[in-house]
Amino acid sequence: MKGHKTVGLALSVRAVIVAAAVAASPARAQNWTSSDRTAGFTVGGAYTGLFFRCGPDGKVVMIFSGFPGGLQDGGGYTVGVSVDGTVFLYEATARDGEAEGTSILVSRGSPAALSALIDALRKGRSAEISGPAGRYTIPLTDSGKALDNLRRTCG
Repeated sequence: MKGHKTVGLALSVRAVIVAAAVAASPARAQNWTSSDRTAGFTVGGAYTGLFFRCGPDGKVVMIFSGFPGGLQDGGGYTVGVSVDGTVFLYEATARDGEAEGTSILVSRGSPAALSALIDALRKGRSAEISGPAGRYTIPLTDSGKALDNLRRTCG
């Protein structure tokens, strides 16, 4: 029975990402952008998939979204980010997402600790996010400008 739940969660993650991609029309474009103290992938102007925020303590908060509910709030998980074949692993904490029935995973690090990942995201073509509930891929087109703005803002 546990295997069915894992498969169901993995399929649900793919369904969320596919639904977001299908819903993206000219009015709901997908792109990388930055605003205020946040940079990341957006669909229809809303940050989703992978985005970064400058924390008040000088740390950078990395947020992985698009997971169905069911991740234990406060639970610790490992998230992999593969950029063009290079894998980066991060410890993250589950939080309830903004939309009912969703979860986000949050990881915090210094700008220096995230520098290699940010460099890879700036120059890469796509990133695959692998978490406890499945995996999804996001394009990295125009990520360089958004992440450069984040670096200027966060230090």
